[in-house]
Amino acid sequence: MTAHHSQRKDKSLTGFIETVQRNQQGNQVRFPEQYDLIRRVDKCFVDVSVHLAYAKPLFTGPMFLRSHYAYKTAASMTLAGQVPESFVMMRSCLEYAGYALEIFADPGMADTPSREELFVNRHADAASMKAQKEEFKIGKIVQTITAYDQKLANIFQSLYQRSIDYGGHPNPNGMFSAMSIDKEDNKLSSITTLALTVEPLPLQMAMRSAAQVGLISLYIFEQMFKAKFELLGVRAEMQALRQAGF
Repeated sequence: MTAHHSQRKDKSLTGFIETVQRNQQGNQVRFPEQYDLIRRVDKCFVDVSVHLAYAKPLFTGPMFLRSHYAYKTAASMTLAGQVPESFVMMRSCLEYAGYALEIFADPGMADTPSREELFVNRHADAASMKAQKEEFKIGKIVQTITAYDQKLANIFQSLYQRSIDYGGHPNPNGMFSAMSIDKEDNKLSSITTLALTVEPLPLQMAMRSAAQVGLISLYIFEQMFKAKFELLGVRAEMQALRQAGF
């Protein structure tokens, strides 16, 4: 059995970037429905992002923007055909939303560092790092989301697990989603690892997953910015997106 990488003639970084850009443009046309969903989710982020100047606690605004930027990157990667890599960024998008809610939900106990302080002081010393890691474990994040909305927590957990299954390591799903396997006489003969897949099924799955991740992250941020989401019409668009089949 032999193993190969994808058969692009130009192996340079410049050639790779040029192919990424062509794929991104071409897949907008190939998959207009999927692209429209990820574009609409992005617009929801954009509409809120320009109204975060006085968001409290202080770091909820920057975390909203980081979640948005991770979403943009994931969406761009799906359009390029970077399927396994896109799930890494989907996980990041979800994590920023969860961390923001963890900070927002701080009970504000006297003589106890705030969650915002714990987050910022991660690298102050070993004890601070340990405290920050403990506070922002994904299990605690799920518990916090559950306190607001059980169904939202369930969906978050499902999408977070998917992001690990297809973008974390060591997991076979991420590898197989961008791989071509050839057989001879019913035996595995060669494996080609693709930098950029053009296969419709993994591309569509990744684009749909990115839109779902972005939408659920928005629902988490809505718990912090309810008035903004309502006033800007973002909540109504999120509901319309849910009715579109999410």
